Amino acid sequence: MKLATALAAGAMLLVAAAGCSRQHAPVSQGSLVIALPEPISLDPIYLEGVYAYEFGELGFSYLTNYDSNNNIIPDVAREVPTKANGGISADGRAITFRLRHGVRWQDGEALTARDVVFTYHAVMNPRNTLPSRYGFDRIVSVTTPNPYTVVVRTAQPFSPIITWFIGGDSNYPILPAHLLERYGSLDHAAYNQQPIGSGPFIYGRWFHGDRVALTTNDRYYAGRPGLSGIGLRFIPDSSTIVNQLFTREVDATFFADVSKIETLRRIADHRIIVTPVPFIELLFFNLRDPLTADPKVRRAFAEAIDRNVVVNKTTHGLYGADTGMRGLFTWAYDPSAGNVPHDPPAAAALLDSDGWKAGPDGIRTKNGRRLEIQLADYTGTAEPNDPMATVIAAQERAIGIDVVRKRYSVQEFFLTGGPIKSGHFQVGLAQFQDAGDPDASWMLACDQQPPGGFNDAFYCNRDVDGALARARTEFDRASRKKEYAFVQRQLLKDLPYYIIAQVSEIDVIPTWLQGYERPLLSPFVSVARWH
Repeated sequence: MKLATALAAGAMLLVAAAGCSRQHAPVSQGSLVIALPEPISLDPIYLEGVYAYEFGELGFSYLTNYDSNNNIIPDVAREVPTKANGGISADGRAITFRLRHGVRWQDGEALTARDVVFTYHAVMNPRNTLPSRYGFDRIVSVTTPNPYTVVVRTAQPFSPIITWFIGGDSNYPILPAHLLERYGSLDHAAYNQQPIGSGPFIYGRWFHGDRVALTTNDRYYAGRPGLSGIGLRFIPDSSTIVNQLFTREVDATFFADVSKIETLRRIADHRIIVTPVPFIELLFFNLRDPLTADPKVRRAFAEAIDRNVVVNKTTHGLYGADTGMRGLFTWAYDPSAGNVPHDPPAAAALLDSDGWKAGPDGIRTKNGRRLEIQLADYTGTAEPNDPMATVIAAQERAIGIDVVRKRYSVQEFFLTGGPIKSGHFQVGLAQFQDAGDPDASWMLACDQQPPGGFNDAFYCNRDVDGALARARTEFDRASRKKEYAFVQRQLLKDLPYYIIAQVSEIDVIPTWLQGYERPLLSPFVSVARWH
């Protein structure tokens, strides 16, 4: 769901914006102008990763959400379902959401259980070409005993359902049945260009390649937002964003380019907020490729890397070189699991034992074949993939591995049928966004391999699958933590992925902006309280 769910997959949604250097007057007095990349839709169900969060939380509502401390909080639901309040059945297979009365769509219609059921069916409708249905595919039925009660039943207990079902970990907010149920498919609905939601701000006309203005929703159930409006300026280039912050053409930006942190710190009357978030910068090995399927080659490749050097050189030390697993497992992170050590002599010894001998130019060979490994990454985002790949390639060469770079556009990299999803790569370098819940099945489970999932390493370990499955059936955090601790240790042993760092979100906001709360998954989680 909101995985950029996997997260880097969300980067697919960037499109080139033309004319972004043009100047515009503020949207209205007292508004906030924000520089963002442009989405492919303003309907969040067609977005992925951080873009789904951002555009969803501006204009829509969810059943539940997260606060900045990773606590699940109610949104349109009156309370978070638990066993204590009767929201979770004794067998864990029925989850009951009791809705607030008085929540209204921005056109004045009442939001009821009918809208929640419609949203579920919209997600599951095969005619809607959505990025993922993870979580929703565990549901057997969604029923409404009355207009303000929704009961979700699953075949087996599935603890992440609390946040995956139209909640903080879902790409999908509540959609208006009265406006959309007449469509067989939402793919080309005019609604996607100017949606009507139930959130704190109302989308105005979308000027493609340029901007969209949002006005306050006076009907918002939690009270009128503090800002008079928000202007989103669509700027795909991070250097242009920095320039427009200096010239005051824009007031703020989120997920700023980490390589520009020193310049950003020189912008007058602004604050820089750096927050570790559930994102990871990682390498993933193609376990279907004969070379990278070799565990000794993977281990040597990983032990050649000095994460701290990579992170310090490319992110000014703002990413967490030793907390990568926390970026994936959030509250279930087990620091005692450790990390892959930086050990070039051990890496060289592994390659020696595997028959790879150093040649005259320092690159190893085996049976006449050079130890050449293709590293695939992508352009078109502010992520530090390019400098990271350069540093990693130098570190690999020091132990006799020749890294050959292969660069793609971000759209091509993550495209269904593209090099990653089709398995035509050896090692990939990307940034993935996780969810607040630590269920990492979306990128680790055997049944989540492409094209039907985000297990881009094509990894399958039945013991890991079993631990993930057991964790999903438990609602008790302590029990789940034990299973995820095993998974973390097994990943370090098997090395289908090498997590370089936990990503930090870098937000640039004006000093006058009050009410901002550090984000967990989206900077807009507190937007209704900004003033």
